[in-house]
Amino acid sequence: MVLSMANSINILQVTITLAAFFLTFLFITTERLPNSISAVSGAALLLFFHVMTQQEAIAFIDFDTIGLLCGMMIMVAVMRKSGLFEYIAIKGIKLTKGNPWRLLVVLSIVTALLSAFLDNVTTVLIVVPLTLAVAESLRIDPTPILISEILFSNIGGAATLIGDPPNIMIGGATHLTFMDFISNNLPVIVIVSVVTFWLLRLIYARKLNALAVEPSSIEAFDESRAIPNRGFLFRTLMVFSLVILAFITHNLHHVHLATVAIGGSFIMMMVTRQEPEVVLADVEWSTLFFFTGLFILVGGLEKIGLIGLVADRILMVTHGEVGPTSQLVLWISALATTVINSIPYTATMISLIKEMSASMQGNMEPVWWALSLGACLGGNGTLIGAAANIIVAGISVKTKYPLRFGQFVKVALPLMLVSIAIVSLYLYVRY
Repeated sequence: MVLSMANSINILQVTITLAAFFLTFLFITTERLPNSISAVSGAALLLFFHVMTQQEAIAFIDFDTIGLLCGMMIMVAVMRKSGLFEYIAIKGIKLTKGNPWRLLVVLSIVTALLSAFLDNVTTVLIVVPLTLAVAESLRIDPTPILISEILFSNIGGAATLIGDPPNIMIGGATHLTFMDFISNNLPVIVIVSVVTFWLLRLIYARKLNALAVEPSSIEAFDESRAIPNRGFLFRTLMVFSLVILAFITHNLHHVHLATVAIGGSFIMMMVTRQEPEVVLADVEWSTLFFFTGLFILVGGLEKIGLIGLVADRILMVTHGEVGPTSQLVLWISALATTVINSIPYTATMISLIKEMSASMQGNMEPVWWALSLGACLGGNGTLIGAAANIIVAGISVKTKYPLRFGQFVKVALPLMLVSIAIVSLYLYVRY
């Protein structure tokens, strides 16, 4: 099929497209260049060599995904100034009364809940410094807690449409709504969470419970200092709640999620009297350009026919049946995203599934849930499986207890495989 495109695209352009995509993937995986530079440079090559026109490149960009990401980044930048996230974390810590195992459970639950509504990197940047401060105060090794927080940042992010970039991308590319993600992903995420806690208890409870902790050390943390202005907090919460309500009721008003997120973010800036230049400086523009470049690169693969070729091969293996296809997508996604970035992988798989859907019979939703859960949970396999994992490892290096690759994989990889096995059974039984 790739070669059959030779009438409209010559062999040189096919070569350029494949080289640009795989070089970009290589640079992203090895982190030799910033992700945004790798992706946009690769996309630019396709335009320079006339693989596609500028108009075609723009058509491949999913602006629903870009807009939703941008709006959420702006709202998070404003809400961080309220101190709400730190308040929640400190309040949770106090509930543990200094018990290390309870500390692990509570901080992991806080991480999962925040990750369901914020991006994972923001979540760990809030929770991990507090965790390290508490661990230093209690004089305990924070490694088990940090590993659990990494796991639950990815587990929690898988539960909602806005919790993890793969879900945002899938939502932007399909008709699936905020409530679709809640009703389909959340039940199995709850099961995975319970099983993960049970297994972590088998691994760590004896070690954590053996530690002598003085409860008075916990009382030194004052959550009231986290919120400098209650009026500011109230206004941000009101706007954020209305945005989430608009996400939930999308089927009633049919306003694009990107429009809701962008509109809500600027309303939040208005009611809190924020200077746009200050807030917009906190937006991760490099991430947005990264997504833009990836959409164009994957569009190049579509244009040369490679996506269609791979789709045909998968359909030959699964005979076009939704059940086997879902299982194949789930396990490939989980194993692939343990070692490669989930964002370019998901972008490629979205185009692949769309190509396959034309030749498959039945409801394609199980395939989308398989991609979502596989790409999100697969990041728990290694320290390079997700951005949050890398951030936590980087922070821990500056402490007395640096988190090592092998140390993490020894615990996390088996837990990830168990979670995917649970999801596999869930997909089989439910769909």
